[in-house]
Amino acid sequence: MPPVSSPAEQRKILFLNPKDNIAVCLADINAGEKISQDGREVSAIEAIPRGHKIATADIAKGDGIIKYGERMGHATKTIATGSHVHTHNVLGDRLSTENS
Repeated sequence: MPPVSSPAEQRKILFLNPKDNIAVCLADINAGEKISQDGREVSAIEAIPRGHKIATADIAKGDGIIKYGERMGHATKTIATGSHVHTHNVLGDRLSTENS
């Protein structure tokens, strides 16, 4: 049986594609928490619930939100690296009535 990882060794975020500007939170992330994983680092600037996304790069208003290497929506306001990315600052392109 493989050894069980301690909570400190478990993944906190999941990078789905190197082109992505977001990552999926696999656990609740605390404001100020620094995550070093897969050779990348990101510091959360606010609390982010498990299952939600964290910005891994600065995203300007109107820029694409990239997940799985593909544009899935656009930022409705500027999103700083380490910010919570969710419906309060993203509009899915399929639902959009705005010009992106």
